[in-house]
Amino acid sequence: MIFETAQKSDIPHLTQLRIDFLKVYHSGMSEETEKTLKTNITAFFEKHLNKDSVVFIARDDSAATPHGKIVSTAILNIIEKPANTSYIHGRVGEVNSVYTIPEYRRRGIALQIIKNLVEYSKENQIDRVDLKATKMGAPVYLKAGFEITEDTHTNMHFSNK
Repeated sequence: MIFETAQKSDIPHLTQLRIDFLKVYHSGMSEETEKTLKTNITAFFEKHLNKDSVVFIARDDSAATPHGKIVSTAILNIIEKPANTSYIHGRVGEVNSVYTIPEYRRRGIALQIIKNLVEYSKENQIDRVDLKATKMGAPVYLKAGFEITEDTHTNMHFSNK
């Protein structure tokens, strides 16, 4: 298994893995929605990959593809904010789309990807990394050093749907 960060040439594979991830949580996705997502996800990676978004991947180097099959991903979106006592450098990370294709699960691949993401965050002065964990993912993140947090604020959002 090869662990690295994704490059522009990986965008088609990253896009498909993101769609596969979304299908797990949004069954019955229409073809029209999938097509729109594919366009928008590709555009996102074209604009942000290795700028303010880093994708950590695992490749199966035994797979019969020229550069190995991408079997697991985790996206780290880096957000710059005015510094405060919680993020002294003004850089926070948000983890999205931690996904391992089913036949590669339970091998420690996602854990290694998350450890690489944490190390990258430390090396690049990202003061805090946040994520929302599923029940299946939470043990992985705890092993990688994440902590369950209690928030004094009420989480809210506005949706433009």
